[in-house]
Amino acid sequence: MRFLTTIVTTLLLLLTGCVPQGSAGPQGPPGKDGLPGKPGIQGMTGPMGPAGSSVSSDQLQKIEAFLAKNNKSSNEHIVAIESYTFGLAPRITGFCFLTSHGRIFKMENKNTQVLGETITLVGEISDHYDFVSLSRIAYGEDIKQYFVAATQSGVVFTTDDLKTWKVQGNIPLK
Repeated sequence: MRFLTTIVTTLLLLLTGCVPQGSAGPQGPPGKDGLPGKPGIQGMTGPMGPAGSSVSSDQLQKIEAFLAKNNKSSNEHIVAIESYTFGLAPRITGFCFLTSHGRIFKMENKNTQVLGETITLVGEISDHYDFVSLSRIAYGEDIKQYFVAATQSGVVFTTDDLKTWKVQGNIPLK
């Protein structure tokens, strides 16, 4: 009997919930846009455009002269040289060179007794073109070696491997 009462009550609740309850109210504001869908397949290549006109030889010579005059390497020069030492056994020694454009070159010695013969590019500190200084700190076997480079405008960069440089700070110059 109790089971039958439960079933009848459940059916009455279900029927009561499904019966419409008056008219619908006013429509609410539109909801937020959903997430974008997946990109579609690529379309067909369009028709080729009309042929362009060439630059006159006079204009081309002027452009080439301007680029040569303002070429990054045309006014780049060495601003600092510093010795370095990496490792303990075997110890790697050499010299590093800083250019005014922040490029670092190295001449790695063959061993601790014989100078190196080739100079190679290690990398570039940043896109500044006013570097003026490079220094190293490490005067003992148990002191970690750091390099610091500075620009004429006061930006200071540091590294411990000559490859990965970070901005350490900016000196507010007057």
